[in-house]
Amino acid sequence: MKAQALANKPEPSAMTHKSIVVSILTMRCPVCREGKVFANNFLKMHTLCPTCGLKFEREPGYFLGAMYFSYGMAIPPLTIMTIFQKWMSPERSMTSCILVSTLIFLPMVVPIVRFSRLLWLHFDRFFDPQE
Repeated sequence: MKAQALANKPEPSAMTHKSIVVSILTMRCPVCREGKVFANNFLKMHTLCPTCGLKFEREPGYFLGAMYFSYGMAIPPLTIMTIFQKWMSPERSMTSCILVSTLIFLPMVVPIVRFSRLLWLHFDRFFDPQE
C-alpha cells in the first residue's frame, strides 16, 4: 500500500508552481496542489487526492489538530461582535451580547470547519511530509 502511494506521488518537477496560499484558498491537495480536497458535498472530503492519490486522513482522529485552527478562527470574530454590541448598546447584558454574537456566527461554522481542516492538512504536510 505504501509503495502504491509513493508510486502515485508526483515528482517535484512535475508539480505545478501554485503557491501554498493559492492552493489553500482554492482548497487543493497540499502535495500536488491540483486535486480537490473536498467533494461536491459541502463537508465531505475525498479519502484520497484525486490527482496524486495522497491519503488525507493519516490516522483515526487525525483532524483533531484542525480544532486548534478552528478555535483560532472563531474566537476573534465572536469577540469583536460581542464587544461591538456592548459598545453600541451598553444597557444590554453581556449574556445577551454573547448570545446574539453566537447566533450571528452560526452560519460561519461550516466554512470555518472546512477551512481549518484544509489548514491542518497543509500545516501537517509542511512540517511532517513523510507518509
